[in-house]
Amino acid sequence: MKKITLFTLTAISGLLCLSAGENLLPNGNFDEGEDNATNWEKPDGLTSFWVSEEGRGRVLKMDTRVSNDQVLEWKSKRKIDSTLKPPTPIFPKEPLQTVANETVEGVALDSIMMTVKPGQNYKLSVDYKGKLSPIIWIKGFRKHPRNDSLTNSYQTRLVPEGGRENEWKTYSIGFNPTERSPNTIKMKVRIHPYWPPAIYYFDNVRVEEITPAEMQELIKKRENKTE
Repeated sequence: MKKITLFTLTAISGLLCLSAGENLLPNGNFDEGEDNATNWEKPDGLTSFWVSEEGRGRVLKMDTRVSNDQVLEWKSKRKIDSTLKPPTPIFPKEPLQTVANETVEGVALDSIMMTVKPGQNYKLSVDYKGKLSPIIWIKGFRKHPRNDSLTNSYQTRLVPEGGRENEWKTYSIGFNPTERSPNTIKMKVRIHPYWPPAIYYFDNVRVEEITPAEMQELIKKRENKTE
């Protein structure tokens, strides 16, 4: 029988702790909050919604099939009066007329900002189901050199697979915001589906600190997937 040393037990214990690491993004499962999930932007009610799913609670639904003209008009109206009731969505027959075609706009929902530790490796994970592939961004920010505002300094993305309209699956990537952008001090998650027009569902968004060894494993998985 193989001898179990104190070092082995310590290593196993450490791995168990890391696998159940703290989520640095509060309310990543969207369940806290009444009308809106705390620590997240408020959905617009036309292309993004909080919906309830049995066994999961609150999940995020996003729809890029809506008319881009209608989305822009609704955005302007919401700025004037945020209490307005969302209109009935218009679904154009021509895909290029949908909000999905506007890659700068699309449909997006942001989390709160999180503090970045210099040199730290992280893992972004999300549960996703849908016919097509969306993008989940990590956006990094540094202090603007001439004022106290924040400016873009880093980004990377997680692209879940499509083809699972009725089946949830967890997807993950490893990232290090300060490896190439050492002045990055804050980061946030942006859930951002756009092309092609479709319906997308998200749950359990997690941002965790990971070890260099875990980072290498995630990099290997990513490389093998693209081969």
